Amino acid sequence: MKLNIFNNKPTQLYSDLKPGERIDKLFVDFVFPVIEPKGFKYLKSKREFKKKNDFFDFHISWYGRKYNESNISVEFDIFINSFSPKYRKWETDYYKLDKNWGNAIDGTRVDYIKGWDKEYYNLGWYDLVKYDNAKLMDKVKDNIENAAFRFFDNYTSFDSAIETLKEYPIKHFEKIIDFYILQDKWQEAVDFFENNKQWHEEQEELEGEDPNSQYSLNRRKPFELRKKALNNWLQQKI
Repeated sequence: MKLNIFNNKPTQLYSDLKPGERIDKLFVDFVFPVIEPKGFKYLKSKREFKKKNDFFDFHISWYGRKYNESNISVEFDIFINSFSPKYRKWETDYYKLDKNWGNAIDGTRVDYIKGWDKEYYNLGWYDLVKYDNAKLMDKVKDNIENAAFRFFDNYTSFDSAIETLKEYPIKHFEKIIDFYILQDKWQEAVDFFENNKQWHEEQEELEGEDPNSQYSLNRRKPFELRKKALNNWLQQKI
């Protein structure tokens, strides 16, 4: 058998499958064998791997680009997230919310995950048509074993989560306070509130009179609920 050493055409795996099925198959073949022993489950309908822990759940999910077509365009992106259904239930009950505000604790697309090696990753997408599929998926696997798992390490305890979330204290203001409260660290929660409340007070001055402003719709109520809880604790101390 003669080898064509001048053939630089990238290896195309499962090119007979539809783009979505092809992407799923590659994740199951390349990534799942590495993370299954670490407790991850494959949720086929959601296109994600998920690991349930005591308080924080870890998610690795992917989705194909809207305009993927056969072997013309087969692009996908990946998200790394930490969720906590237990926290969201506690939040709903503790603050007597009308509904569960069940968004992620932290996470984003891999473009913004610290330490993610972006080889084969262009403008927010991996492209199976453009690159050797085995090399590309090996790189994805290595990134998940390294950058993704370092991200997950930040959510092994309340304290590690707080230290991580403090990198963006305004964005994660409510969660940080709640994670202190959940540990009965009320004074730490009060201190954090006092040191980081300025942005909310400034937004109240700028946008508070407009009921349709982003602050009024999304940030005022969570802020006021934490403020009330902390004030109640302070009153009990008197």
